[in-house]
Amino acid sequence: MSIIDINNMPFGLGVQKGLVTNFSATGIFGYNSDISSTFETISSVGGIYVYPTASSTAVATSSNTASDNTGTVLVSGLDSNFDIASEIITIGGSASTTSFIRIFSARMVTANTGDANVGNITITVDSKTVAYIPATYGSSLSANYCVPRNYKGYILSAYAGVSKQKELTAKIMTKEVNNGNVWNTVGFQTTFAVPVYQEFTVPIQINEKTDIEMRALTDATTSVSGGFTLALEKVIQS
Repeated sequence: MSIIDINNMPFGLGVQKGLVTNFSATGIFGYNSDISSTFETISSVGGIYVYPTASSTAVATSSNTASDNTGTVLVSGLDSNFDIASEIITIGGSASTTSFIRIFSARMVTANTGDANVGNITITVDSKTVAYIPATYGSSLSANYCVPRNYKGYILSAYAGVSKQKELTAKIMTKEVNNGNVWNTVGFQTTFAVPVYQEFTVPIQINEKTDIEMRALTDATTSVSGGFTLALEKVIQS
């Protein structure tokens, strides 16, 4: 039997293999096809992402009902207590049984037609679009997250890229839901035409129930991608 040397293993790999006690990790990525001179969230939803103000069930609909209805989608986020929750729901079918306050991502599980969504899939909570799966992509594309209750978050790295030779300004923003509800900039980068990537030697620490998102602007209309890696530490309650 081989011996695993956790001391020489990359932190991220150790976390994913379950070898680092009380830690988990996730990668968040987004894409916005139409960003210009005003900051927008790097998300397929478009514009500045709007968060639910009250927990509610999630509903999935398609712009091509004939092709996509009865397919299924896994939605992942936080429930009404800000605890981690996920549920598979049917496109064009009943709402989730879970009441969500945040949705991080949505991905196709089964397709009614072919091997991906034919139309655009929209997930709504509290009458707001919380996830959007562009046709054929199979997954939502949103660079936003919320640290669950009883967890601490640590942003380990972040990146952003632009599809044309344009000036790009990107920033990481956080908002503590229970402490003023104000957006703060915690990371900032500018570039021209080339992607930027930064590892944080000292990770950016994020408290529980804090929204995180990446926003960007450019000097002319273009598409922008971006994301960040996040380690989560389960806080042991005394």
